[in-house]
Amino acid sequence: MASKAFMKFRIWRRSPLEQWLRISVLLPLVLFFSFCHLSMGHCAFEAVEPIANDSHPGSHAPRMTPDDSEAGNILEAVVQWGGDMLNRFVFRKGDGKDTLAEAETTMTDACKTVVDFLGCDYEFYQYDDNADKIINRYFTLAEQGKTAGFYPLIIIQSDSLAEMLRWALVLEDVENTAEGIAAYRQKIIGVAEELDAASFLSIRLDQYMEMFQGFDLLGEFVPFTPDDRLLSFMLLYRSHQEVVIAKIPAEKPWELAAWIPMGGFNTCPMPAEQVAVFRHWYEMYGAVPVTVTHDIWEMALTKPPATDAEAEALAKEQFAFCEDSVFQGTQTIRGLASILKNAATWFFWWD
Repeated sequence: MASKAFMKFRIWRRSPLEQWLRISVLLPLVLFFSFCHLSMGHCAFEAVEPIANDSHPGSHAPRMTPDDSEAGNILEAVVQWGGDMLNRFVFRKGDGKDTLAEAETTMTDACKTVVDFLGCDYEFYQYDDNADKIINRYFTLAEQGKTAGFYPLIIIQSDSLAEMLRWALVLEDVENTAEGIAAYRQKIIGVAEELDAASFLSIRLDQYMEMFQGFDLLGEFVPFTPDDRLLSFMLLYRSHQEVVIAKIPAEKPWELAAWIPMGGFNTCPMPAEQVAVFRHWYEMYGAVPVTVTHDIWEMALTKPPATDAEAEALAKEQFAFCEDSVFQGTQTIRGLASILKNAATWFFWWD
């Protein structure tokens, strides 16, 4: 069941200006309704026997009339409304300057499509100039998930991703229900279990090498210092206002590709092929999916290749999996290997 979506703001103290704004909004409202309350005689207490105050045994407190209670509720609601408005317009950015607060926010229809498709718990964020907060939260959830039974996945939202999921239901004749989507997911995983990822990648590599045999695809190694940042945030985060960290209750991390079944366009592998390859790379390198968009996967790993030979073998597989890593990136396989050697993150983009 999807959790209620919240945009989280982590703030530590209020500035004097923000304190003044809060007082300037709330105080006039409180005074106004208090004046109305008094002028209408709602503050009069019933002339009845005092009742005991539960919080202080032996003491007594007067009983308020029903009208007085109703007016108090109205006043409380107005004060709450004023606070909500202030949180929305004054504390919206959540830039680390205020007290901890949570504000419910509105999702786009595209984002709702994605979280409904997932049908699992998630955390929802809107762009606030702080991508590091989301990345750090991912790694915190990754630790929690080891005992709580889930794998986190950062999903950068877009209309294209939502449309891709809708079309997956249509093309695969999937009933748009929790049960129908779950069955479709298991079908993808079942197909993946029958695939030999190493053979699949080897066949694709041979096809590309034959197709481009007139080019020096192998190339040479180049000096490179690994950059372990998540590139999708550097490239795309500013243009995608919504991000979800899904807490996916998958049995294995490679199954995350079946929960967001993107692929099948251009030369991007089909979802079942992605699941099989991710399983292969998990077994070889401890690689797990971290981020997904409608045309990007990013992975983090615990056992990166440490030698040129190991890096070249991996680079050939990654070229077969996503040839744009070379054609629109390093230009050669050994150039890609230079990047992959000792690197803790991988990036795949099908243009």
